[in-house]
Amino acid sequence: MTLPVAQSEARRRRRIQLPSRVTLANGIALVEGLAATILSLILAVVHPPWLVIGVAVTTGLVYGALSSQAAQKFLPLADLRQPFALHAAFSWIPTAALALLVALATSRWSLSWGRTFGAWLVVSPIVLVALRVTIYRQLAKMLARGQLQVERFGLIGDADSIARLRADPHIWQQGGQIVTSLTLPEGLSSPLPGPDIIADFARSCVEKNCQHVLLIGDLESIEALSNLVAPCRPYALNVLLYPRSVVQNGKISLVDTVPLGSVNSLRLLSTPLNDTGRFLKRSFDVGAGALALLLLSPLLVAVALTIRLTSPGPALFRQERRGFNGRNFYILKFRSMRVMENGRNMRQAQVNDPRITPIGRFIRRTSIDELPQLINVLRGEMSLVGPRPHAISHDDELSGKFELYAQRQRIKPGITGWAQVNGHRGDTSTQDKIEARTLHDLYYAENWSILLDFWIVLLTIFSPRTRQNAH
Repeated sequence: MTLPVAQSEARRRRRIQLPSRVTLANGIALVEGLAATILSLILAVVHPPWLVIGVAVTTGLVYGALSSQAAQKFLPLADLRQPFALHAAFSWIPTAALALLVALATSRWSLSWGRTFGAWLVVSPIVLVALRVTIYRQLAKMLARGQLQVERFGLIGDADSIARLRADPHIWQQGGQIVTSLTLPEGLSSPLPGPDIIADFARSCVEKNCQHVLLIGDLESIEALSNLVAPCRPYALNVLLYPRSVVQNGKISLVDTVPLGSVNSLRLLSTPLNDTGRFLKRSFDVGAGALALLLLSPLLVAVALTIRLTSPGPALFRQERRGFNGRNFYILKFRSMRVMENGRNMRQAQVNDPRITPIGRFIRRTSIDELPQLINVLRGEMSLVGPRPHAISHDDELSGKFELYAQRQRIKPGITGWAQVNGHRGDTSTQDKIEARTLHDLYYAENWSILLDFWIVLLTIFSPRTRQNAH
């Protein structure tokens, strides 16, 4: 496998070397914390120096600490689709709260707020969000070009696997560089070199500032793994197993290890949400869902009455959909058509569909017809954010057309989702549309965070892309 000329040139252009991702994250935190500190100096216009110093130091330390955490999460994949700007805005809330407490304590609880504090509270997050966006976009660009090196690797394995891994652009696009290797004629299954040779290789890795030694092999070579790890123990190195089968076909990704039994077990597939994630997501669903249902109740009543007065039939209808872990449930919607198909035998809505009523056309275009699903959310059948559930007949059909489609049910379906806010809504008549929607849903499941949920809700309300292809 050979790299394209442009990629090879990009690797040769690498100029910036750092000891680790943590070092880079702390550098970003230093810049952002310093910016927060400088912005606090605006208070010096009308407030005494000791108050300004207290606020500035608190702001810099708190915002810098939160910035370091955000950067460490961003850097491994440098994914610009993550809501890092929203994280910056939310980081300002605890930062400002603690800084205001320091200001009150410094002023002996007799602080005069004035316009200066108001300007500081408003201007600072705007500037810090803009700075975060600028830094992260530049970092993502540099990583994609191979201009940042934050980790160094040594490889032990067969010649073919080493060549494949050296040619893998994901290594240097994640800030890694393979600096040395030890070739074994038959890989880990062959007669291994003596401990002295392995120890010399480990020492060479240390001299070249490597953090990791990757053993390319499989678990069937467990005795070989033990013999290779032992000579590396005197050195501060991470020794990792990189499955040879993954190098060759890439069909399985190892997630992490689980302490189970007498030895750790390798996790090949993880649930999208852990216990904490499920608690946070459910809390957000119940809190925001109940509030939305309360605030929107006048609108819901008005829409229901309008539907009843303008066309025969009920205001609400239930339709069977496939939900979390493949369990069926009945979704609630405002009736927008003259027919009420049960979900097992139906035709998807099309542009200028004659079955849609006049009021139905409006509520579908504005997504008001989906609002009764807030009740499904409170019941626990749906989430505010998640893959949109399809009718049973459509779900069966789409599962046969794209093998990854069924994986959407690993997380609760939602009223809105990552696919919808990116314009992948409505028609699924072509393979490209099916795959685009599915891949966006899978991205959401694999990269879930409570901030991502919040960001999708904001995009659903304010982004015009959300209403594309609604009919």
